[in-house]
Amino acid sequence: MSEPAAELVAGLRTVKSRGGLTLVALERKTAYSKSSWERYLNGRTLPSADAVRALCTVAGCDPVPLLALREVAASDAAARKEPGGRGGAEDSGGVGGLGPGHAPEPAHGLVPVPRTVDAAGDPGPVPRTAASPGPWWRRWPALVVLGAGVAVAGGVVIAEPWQTSSKAAAPQSPFTSAHDGPYVWGRETSYPCRIQQHSGRTYAGHSGTHQTVLAHNTTSWDVVEAQCLLREAGFDPGAVDGVYGPNTEQAVKRLQAKAGIEDDGLVGPDTWKVLRG
Repeated sequence: MSEPAAELVAGLRTVKSRGGLTLVALERKTAYSKSSWERYLNGRTLPSADAVRALCTVAGCDPVPLLALREVAASDAAARKEPGGRGGAEDSGGVGGLGPGHAPEPAHGLVPVPRTVDAAGDPGPVPRTAASPGPWWRRWPALVVLGAGVAVAGGVVIAEPWQTSSKAAAPQSPFTSAHDGPYVWGRETSYPCRIQQHSGRTYAGHSGTHQTVLAHNTTSWDVVEAQCLLREAGFDPGAVDGVYGPNTEQAVKRLQAKAGIEDDGLVGPDTWKVLRG
């Protein structure tokens, strides 16, 4: 296993452990099977970017550092596969050093590099071009720049809806009829619950989600919605403030235990189904 791939695996395992997640829980809460997570966490298969994001969604972590590591590991694996690259599949025991029979996803932006042949018929060295990657440690500056660009772009994407919603009229959707602006946390802030029925399901006017995973320390309108529905179901989450704290988590666990589903304290598709009725 290459060094970047080893660092990625270590990071994935750390996130899994801190989130208290089992392979069974990962299979239930994401679109990836138990066997897929086993391969990802043992370094036998390079996970897709979507799989990394899914893990961070259920574990409540920032996916950007892990995605950056994954990009470096994928580039390194692609370099190993090139003719004359740093060790091919024969040297690493598998494709890209990730284990036998498991090919990582190809890195974008790489093109085949032509090789010359001398008079004796032996291939010459691979010429360096702008598209052929160097050693992974030389690509860290570019990776840092890429990460900064992602962070800036993410800030723009997050900030823009807030700016737009502050200028626009009150939302017309019945799923967000209780909103009077963007979600903003404040000490002793409490939001109203406007319980209503649509197509046989219960809503509180803050969110129409049925899938969003909520974990400890999450803050959003989705949390406000869940707190309202918990209170409506008879499980007091404390303040309806949009902060997924200990009181909300305990209320969720009590609801899950009564409904006969896994009482892990995470609001996922199964818990939303119970809350919506």
